Amino acid sequence: MKNQTINRYLIFLITSTIAFSQAVTVKGLVIDSSNKEPLVGANVYIAGTSMGTSTSDEGRYDIANVSPGTYTLKASYIGYESEEMEITVIAGEELEQDFELKYVTIEGKTVEVTAQARGQMDAINKQLKAKSIKNIISSDRIQELPDANAAEAVARVPGVSIRREGGEGNKVVIRGLSPKYNKITVNGTNLASTDADDRSTDLSMISQYMLEGIEVTKAGTPDQEADVLGGTVNFKLKKAPSGLHGNLVTQGMYNSLKKTQDDYKLVFDISNRFFNDKLGLLGQIDLENRNRSSHNLLANYVNTPADLDTINPLTLATLTLKDVARQNNRDNNLFVIDYNIPNGNISYSGLHSTINKDITTYANVYPLQTPDGQRDSDTGELLNRIKVTSETWKYEQQLTPDLKLDLFKSFSRSTNGDTSKVYNFRESAAYTADVSNKSVDNIQEFTINDTNTTWFERYDYNEFLTTETEHAFGGNMEFDLKINNQISGKVKFGFKNRDKTREHDRDYEYGAFTYVAHTDKRNETYEMFDWLNSIPENTIYANYYPFMDRDYDDEGFLDGKYSLGPFADLDKMNQLFSYFRANWNWDPYHENIMHHFHKTQSLIYDYSGTEEYNGRYVMTDLNIGRKLNVVTGVRLEDNITRYTSYHGQQTTLPHYNSMGSDTVSNHTRKNSYTLPSLFLKYQPEDWLILRYASTKTLTRPNYSDIIPLYNINGAARAVEYRNPYLDPGVSENNDYVVSFNNKHLGLLSFSYFSKKIEGLIFSSGQRYITDPSLYGLPGFTEKYRINDYKANNPYVVNLDGFEIDYQTRFWYLPKLLRGLVFNANYTRTNSEVKYPRTVIETKVIFDPSFQVVTLNLDSLYIDRLLDQPRDIINLSLGYDYKGFSGRLSMNYISNVFSTTNFWPGLREDTDAYRRYDLSMKQKLPIKGLELYLNISNLTEAVDITRLRGFNPYDPDFDDSIYDEILDPSLFSYFDPNGGDDGNGARVGLNPDISELLGRVPRDQRAKSQEQHYGQTIDIGFRFAF
Repeated sequence: MKNQTINRYLIFLITSTIAFSQAVTVKGLVIDSSNKEPLVGANVYIAGTSMGTSTSDEGRYDIANVSPGTYTLKASYIGYESEEMEITVIAGEELEQDFELKYVTIEGKTVEVTAQARGQMDAINKQLKAKSIKNIISSDRIQELPDANAAEAVARVPGVSIRREGGEGNKVVIRGLSPKYNKITVNGTNLASTDADDRSTDLSMISQYMLEGIEVTKAGTPDQEADVLGGTVNFKLKKAPSGLHGNLVTQGMYNSLKKTQDDYKLVFDISNRFFNDKLGLLGQIDLENRNRSSHNLLANYVNTPADLDTINPLTLATLTLKDVARQNNRDNNLFVIDYNIPNGNISYSGLHSTINKDITTYANVYPLQTPDGQRDSDTGELLNRIKVTSETWKYEQQLTPDLKLDLFKSFSRSTNGDTSKVYNFRESAAYTADVSNKSVDNIQEFTINDTNTTWFERYDYNEFLTTETEHAFGGNMEFDLKINNQISGKVKFGFKNRDKTREHDRDYEYGAFTYVAHTDKRNETYEMFDWLNSIPENTIYANYYPFMDRDYDDEGFLDGKYSLGPFADLDKMNQLFSYFRANWNWDPYHENIMHHFHKTQSLIYDYSGTEEYNGRYVMTDLNIGRKLNVVTGVRLEDNITRYTSYHGQQTTLPHYNSMGSDTVSNHTRKNSYTLPSLFLKYQPEDWLILRYASTKTLTRPNYSDIIPLYNINGAARAVEYRNPYLDPGVSENNDYVVSFNNKHLGLLSFSYFSKKIEGLIFSSGQRYITDPSLYGLPGFTEKYRINDYKANNPYVVNLDGFEIDYQTRFWYLPKLLRGLVFNANYTRTNSEVKYPRTVIETKVIFDPSFQVVTLNLDSLYIDRLLDQPRDIINLSLGYDYKGFSGRLSMNYISNVFSTTNFWPGLREDTDAYRRYDLSMKQKLPIKGLELYLNISNLTEAVDITRLRGFNPYDPDFDDSIYDEILDPSLFSYFDPNGGDDGNGARVGLNPDISELLGRVPRDQRAKSQEQHYGQTIDIGFRFAF
């Protein structure tokens, strides 16, 4: 049936070609009359017909199938005066007509087009002419006043929020949907996932200086891949313009948290075109060394004894205070080559990006519910290397005036590797009082901090390496058609095949220095290293003092609210690690091994797999008159996944051998989807555009969730389990957009969106195994429990919201104010998720016979989507005057739902976040030379996350809140006629515990995370030629 559909379209194309063989193509160029620069996205159309188009990135347009006759050809571009010309089309003679549009003026006065105004107008024109629902960030906006990285630029788009690491944006959330539900592409090529578990990609890998533009598509047409729920971010790379051009950027940086001044950035690119502009070459290198340190507070709580039907106050279980010294070293390079052939182009783009993160961690850990009252001091180092490669080959050819072909081949690869060591020192009897009832604010009032009772306990070493490679190829055929002068458009069909391979490897090693069997090895260690000679022979608990780092300084940690330290000298500890690893890593008797390679943990989580994807589509793009455009079609996607992992049964010595945990398991899964879509665009007036889009998309499961892994712990009667039977989630999406635009207003748009998502994957917690065959488990696991069972949600997830976007410039104001440019957007998102929750209940039955029955009671609780903020506000005010440009911007994100949990009080939300950034540049007297200044996080905003519940032991906790939400009348009432004897009884009300916890003010809730990363100041020069 699918092949028959495509055959019908082919027959239609052939007959249409014959019918319109007398028609010709009208083409030309639209440029700015003053600087002769192309106007991208300009609207060119033939008055009184449905025929028209918008200009390409080179400012060119083509209108095919124009019958012989005399017409009025019009060109318009927001912010410029429209122009029209009378043309005469003669059969068999191609017609070329160029336009030079003038910027709007005031009473005949010339108005200069400023850099920020040009960027805004470019984005508005492209956005209004787009067939899909998308937002545009133009080249001028990116290059003139660049953000810290590409993720920060994307964050200014309506409906987008970002995750940060060390204050730097690295992953995007679109319309409240987590990074794993969104797609990142470079020139249309999928960027390989950089995450060890899910399908998300680190955007900090992309340098803003490489980009020609950014497109954020929120509803894609059938020619785009459909495995996306939130949106697709496409980074368009630069191409070589005509002539010799180059840029040199040198930049110094200051980090206020660590007070470092030696960071730098260096960018150099050069391009030229040869052989009468046929061959274009562009190359770029981008080097950066930047401090991205942070101060962190992490707190874990318990709510025992707990009951789902009441409020459970929280008790602080563990407090971790961590100083993270993070140095990021980036190396990006880009090479783009393209060659213009007759009526076509051949191109290659290669992006190679590497980031090395050298991280040192200093952490004091306070386990507050342990009987010996211990405190840990952990010193660690983490070397993380992420490498991304994206290469795309394209062939584009106008075969006939009506028929266009493009073919492509792409390669994408990512590697993400971690190597980490943590050295643990432990202090016993570390507190002056019972600390089981304390808070994050006062715990340090009760610490002893005695290094004489602190010893070297152990070390842990981990290696992770994830590699993903994707090869893809495909093609598209586009045919221009005209039924009559009032109905014209295009028919397009194509295919894409891609093969993905993925491998994940994990190794775990450790050493327990205080283990009783290691006396001889400890003594040898004390003799081996002269800085340990002071420790007496046969000492089990080696004193902290000789290991300590005397240079560590905790000044300003968390604004001076906490003290930190002391910590170990990493150089000394790494000497010990290398010595232990080289000399004491094996013995016939496991008790004598000091440095362990954990055999089970180093194997059971390894996996490899392939994914084969085949996509086909057919679509029509019809203009009906000048006012209505209809795009409709269908996309067919097939996917086959094959993953290999391990089945395991834990032994009594899992660190010493992997017996029972080395059974290889394979699983193959196939699925196919038919995904229709419809786009309507109606323009009743030049200043008004109405849009509607209906699409169907999907999301595929996390890699680590669908591997055929299980690991059985017989002693605990528990199973660690991954679910290879998970299906993709499917979403039905609707978008409505109303846009107003004119030269004084700019662009004002209102968007409403809704999604109904079926089969989204969540954890329901533990699950009691009544029938092992349902999970592919061996029969003896009956009556065991699965920890963290994940399944497709049987309930539909509902998400909706609206976006308001306003972009304008004040060209009509007096001269000094004429350079003002203003951008503002607001997004409100709502969602309702029925999270599955399983309560395992045991019942004793006496009739008809005595038996004990354990059941899974499947229920639910309602909350919003993870990572979803309710409100996002972006404001920016730019100003250009002569050689000066400046922009002050604000980004506000309301609280975000960050962690779900079985217990209402243990769910987490972030506090609202408000951030200000300032960018300025000044042209210098030397042609092409500019001085610029960027200040990120002007007010040093802080990230804070809180639990829904509260710790009544917090010093500032208001006890009246506790009394209010535990009022007995909220939980039951007295029924005077109740009871078996009719003398009255209390009747339960089953109150909504989440609603009651919602009454607790945010500043009274238990704090679980706090992160400070300070302010960064970049100052540098840019020279362009």
